[in-house]
Amino acid sequence: MRWFFVAVALVGCASGKAPGSDVDGGSDVGPRPDAGTCGEPGQLPCDAIYVAKSGSDSNTGDKAAPLRTIAAGIAKSGTLTPPKAVFVQAGTYQEQIVMSPGIDVYGGFDETWSVNPAVTTAIEAPTPAVKFEAITVPTKLELVTVTSADAANVGESSMAILVVGSQMIELRDVTVVAGSGASGADGADGGIGASGGNGLGGQPGCEDSGGLFCTSCNRPTGGAGGASACGRGGGRGGDAGHGGNGGFAGSPGSIGTPGGSGALGESQDGFGGGVGAAGGNGALGVAGLEAGTFEGSNYIPSSGAAGGAGNPGNGGGGGGGGGGGTTDCDSYGSSGGGGGGGGCGGGAGTGGGGGGGSFGVVAVDSNVTVKSSMVTASRGGNGGRGGTGGGGGNGGTGGPGGPYGGGSEQDDGGNGAGGGPGGRGGAGGHGGGGGGGPSAAVVCVGATTITIPQSMLVGGVGGAGGVSAGNAGATGAATNAIGCSFF
Repeated sequence: MRWFFVAVALVGCASGKAPGSDVDGGSDVGPRPDAGTCGEPGQLPCDAIYVAKSGSDSNTGDKAAPLRTIAAGIAKSGTLTPPKAVFVQAGTYQEQIVMSPGIDVYGGFDETWSVNPAVTTAIEAPTPAVKFEAITVPTKLELVTVTSADAANVGESSMAILVVGSQMIELRDVTVVAGSGASGADGADGGIGASGGNGLGGQPGCEDSGGLFCTSCNRPTGGAGGASACGRGGGRGGDAGHGGNGGFAGSPGSIGTPGGSGALGESQDGFGGGVGAAGGNGALGVAGLEAGTFEGSNYIPSSGAAGGAGNPGNGGGGGGGGGGGTTDCDSYGSSGGGGGGGGCGGGAGTGGGGGGGSFGVVAVDSNVTVKSSMVTASRGGNGGRGGTGGGGGNGGTGGPGGPYGGGSEQDDGGNGAGGGPGGRGGAGGHGGGGGGGPSAAVVCVGATTITIPQSMLVGGVGGAGGVSAGNAGATGAATNAIGCSFF
């Protein structure tokens, strides 16, 4: 979904007025716990289910024998036709509440069952502390303080009141306080790339002739190229030349590094292999944003993206073989050394997880009135750290050309050249830092309308963006409302 950050014009807040009065002069509709006696307009319901901290859920639920939990009161009311309102005495009720259609819940009663502004009925529970779902008849929560606990799991959000797929919901004279969102998970660091293997040296030259007092030998072969765990091996060294002939060229290293040319003629030296190119660094991961998205009632934090893996270096080229000799007896020159293997790229750092949000009231495809109330968000969770990309592996060294045999062994044959070193692998890209969790008093998702007469919305503090050696996450949004149009 697309986010819209709305500047909220506050009509006023409930402060020092009698419960149920309207700052805008409108008339009350429905029962008011503090108004009149039975039979008067706007009266206190004469028949109700009673809940008190001193009660027991095995009681009948009348005034003389109240139940102990709000959930039990709602369940008891639901067995009756028509259902009764639920009156809740002052105290702290540590239970998640699921509201039922047409069952109003009223707090603020003292021990004499009189509405008393000096006492508080509080619901404190994990997220969501109070939930309305699939309710399509007028249903009210009044004179209650609702507080959701701080989110406990990584990247989790805290929502005090959640309304899903419901109509004609009224929150009246309520104080809503959302807990803090949890921090996102830190990204993992990338591993260091494997180093390339070293090329092997060439073989020395040797005498090889059919003449009197001359000896024979096999042609010296070029040294093998260094291995590479990422397929960027070095080139093989060139074989030696014989007699009046030049040496053979070294093989190219992986991805086109040229091998050295062989000796051009008798008794000449070969040419060194090419140096493998270094691998490029991986791309940096994109950072998390100031707010994620809602999928229905689930908030999806804005996490940072992983960086790209480093690219491997190329293998070095093999050295060229030396030319042969003809003085006295024919001989081979020495052969070329193998090229070094390319180093592998470093592993990518993964992105940091986005922080969870802090949301007072979240309404999804619903119609809600928040009247004469205070809705406050807390702090969004911090974004997780972006993982650091791993360093690239070193390229292998090139093998030396074959040593000079001298005398009757190599006579005057040329020297083979050394192989070129392999290229170093590129570093892995750093993961982006996770976006900080947003803090919003009210959130509207989908086809939601909300009214806030005489209510105050207070956004909290957005979570800090996750740090990163690349792109740091954004600080979480701090706003009164997200996605809402107020009427």
